[in-house]
Amino acid sequence: MRILAAILPTLVLAGCISLPIEQSRDPANARIGEAVYVDGPIIKPIAVIEDSRCPANVQCVWAGRVRVKVLWMRADGPRELLLSSDQPMAVADGMMSLTNIRPARPKNGKIDVGKYRFSLTFAGGL
Repeated sequence: MRILAAILPTLVLAGCISLPIEQSRDPANARIGEAVYVDGPIIKPIAVIEDSRCPANVQCVWAGRVRVKVLWMRADGPRELLLSSDQPMAVADGMMSLTNIRPARPKNGKIDVGKYRFSLTFAGGL
């Protein structure tokens, strides 16, 4: 019994360390550095790699795309993925999509990374 009493606090603390620090329940408003629960997987956007969207109020031949580096928070440790707005990606037992990227791209093309908001959706799962 003494051994259990000595080990129990360590086990409790070890379990607390693995939780994401900043986690939101709103996958429609994901932002850089914030982990979000997306109907199963927990995804944490960490960097905007590409934003080639057509600027607001400009006529373009190609709509462009956004690519975001994310961490998929798994029990065995995070896995880095590159989500793209132009096609879903296989994650766990379903497909993860990056949609509705905000704000619209301005004519000068520059958006402060802290202002980006993404909608993430997950289709599939058990």
